[in-house]
Amino acid sequence: MPKEATKIIQFLNSKNKYEWQELDIAEKTGTLLEVKKVLTKRNLMMNLEDKFQTIELAIGRFMVQFEILRQKGLPNPLVINDRLMPYEDYNNKIREVARD
Repeated sequence: MPKEATKIIQFLNSKNKYEWQELDIAEKTGTLLEVKKVLTKRNLMMNLEDKFQTIELAIGRFMVQFEILRQKGLPNPLVINDRLMPYEDYNNKIREVARD
């Protein structure tokens, strides 16, 4: 998409005052700045979506491994309403299970 965005900006830059009027665009500078801003935000969102998918896959792999450990006797760190218990409490719980 960056190539297409560059082409759009080049297209708009190549137009003269009358061609801008035919395109029904009143202000060239403001319009170009707005186009660049929108394209920058779009690229940012695409990068965030890619990172989100990467993180989501990593969490999925972790949860599969964590479930295997839970089936082998590792205590569940969830307490009430899907909230995690504090680290110290969970650490103590693991030590108690290890002693037993």
